[in-house]
Amino acid sequence: MTLKPILPGVGFGSIKFGMEEHEVSSYIGDPSETEEQNYGEGDKATVLYYDDLGISMSFDKEEDFRLVEISFETENYLLYNAIKVGMSKDEFLKKVEDLKLEEYDYEDMSEEGFEEKELYVFEKENINIWFDEGELTSIQIGPFWVDDDTVQWPE
Repeated sequence: MTLKPILPGVGFGSIKFGMEEHEVSSYIGDPSETEEQNYGEGDKATVLYYDDLGISMSFDKEEDFRLVEISFETENYLLYNAIKVGMSKDEFLKKVEDLKLEEYDYEDMSEEGFEEKELYVFEKENINIWFDEGELTSIQIGPFWVDDDTVQWPE
């Protein structure tokens, strides 16, 4: 099977940040499930789950319900031609070193009540890498930002 490249700041395949739900559905069909998430103070998002593809996508009200986050949760997708779901933490850290991705924050999420979960945040690239019991379980990407208020939508 050919692994599909994850494109930081852009998306994957024909799916790009900034698309609306109907545009995404026209490319990859209807989602397995749709969920409304409320974050309080009027902030909310619609999340589309594509179980057969192993991905979910968030459309944020603050950005007029445009695509702002994609989570990849199967080994079918490849980040930087090197990083994928299912890797061990040691393999991942070696790839991070090889790719010279030195700037990241590490969070042990067990302190937040998530047992055995760890998070690596690459803020500049808008990438979150989640580990559960030492195995990479999710790669989350979002669009790049011009500044704190302005999304740099891909063309």
